[in-house]
Amino acid sequence: MMLKLAAALLVLVVACHGFLPNVGGYKDRPDLVNDDKVKALTSYAAEYLSRAQNLFLANLRIIKVQTQVVDGLNYKIDFSATPVNGAPGQKTTCQVVVHVRFDASKNIAQSQCQTS
Repeated sequence: MMLKLAAALLVLVVACHGFLPNVGGYKDRPDLVNDDKVKALTSYAAEYLSRAQNLFLANLRIIKVQTQVVDGLNYKIDFSATPVNGAPGQKTTCQVVVHVRFDASKNIAQSQCQTS
């Protein structure tokens, strides 16, 4: 009896594996690329980059958004921009992780940019 119950449970876990979300991992969110909150978070990240890295950006364009549920929500945002002090035709691409806590406070958890 116990063996049948264990086998049934194993079949259920295997069958549901494809239907469960990636718990703890990032989820692609193309629906948020034009979202006003994400645009505000991207501007917040650009302001942070100007203070922390002396990187001044204009013409922000969001490319990709992913979210992760943690103690709040992590927004991983890929965006491109024009460096204000760069040579004509230069483009900067960045990936930032903005952590937004349940109390709405936020901080930049990670950032990396490349100018070409």
